[in-house]
Amino acid sequence: MNKLYFLGLSLLATSLSFASFGQAQKSNDKKNQTHFITGIGGSYVNIIDEGISPLLYDGSGGSVILGHFQEKMNNLNASSVKFDFNNPSSSISNAEMYTFRLEGHFQRYWKVSNLEEKKLKLRPGFDLSAKWALRQHLNFTNNSQHIETRFSVAPALMIARPFELWERNFELGAFTSIPLLTYATRPLFASTRFPASVNKEEIEFLDYVKEGEIISFGNYFKWSTQFFLFYPLKNGNGLRLDYFWNYESYKAQNPVRTGEHSIMISTFFKI
Repeated sequence: MNKLYFLGLSLLATSLSFASFGQAQKSNDKKNQTHFITGIGGSYVNIIDEGISPLLYDGSGGSVILGHFQEKMNNLNASSVKFDFNNPSSSISNAEMYTFRLEGHFQRYWKVSNLEEKKLKLRPGFDLSAKWALRQHLNFTNNSQHIETRFSVAPALMIARPFELWERNFELGAFTSIPLLTYATRPLFASTRFPASVNKEEIEFLDYVKEGEIISFGNYFKWSTQFFLFYPLKNGNGLRLDYFWNYESYKAQNPVRTGEHSIMISTFFKI
């Protein structure tokens, strides 16, 4: 009888151990996920680039994004490359320009244990970014093109609020960052044809990063904010709706100010 009693307790303990391990493994799987991101959307920009014209140009365009998002037990890592094309014009002169921008980001956010238990989750982090931009004025023959690059380091913050609606799980949140230090090449490149510069006709790749300057508050200010609504699917994939807002001001030899609104929809593929 004692042997049967002992055997029963052993089987019960073993079953509970496997159940606990399964729940822990399932919980860990939820907190350790990696996704490949693809997205497409539209954008609206405002530009005053005094290297080309002192007038305000505004207009719409499109954008695509590729990215990688990884969530771990203690942190989140996100990297992305976004390409934008816009066709702003001036309401005063009726002149037009084309703008092309390629921008990359690497972001890391840490999960603070006592904040993760709350409904509203605050995750501090940092944002490393690089930007290449080309503006081409369609009505000028001299200095019609401007090329500039930026490399920035910024503290960042992620805010997330999971919730349920119609018996489905969602997450509403935002990312925001303001660079502390930026390395900029503007106004190194200005020409009538791509990819020449003001200094020489044939340029090399490193010319895009040489002879720049380190800038910060006072000469340069940028504020980037991204609001998102994420809908996870049962198969581990997901859909996300994003609204981006950016403001940038650089008091260079030829000052430039830009503002941007964009809306994108992205798919998250679990890998």
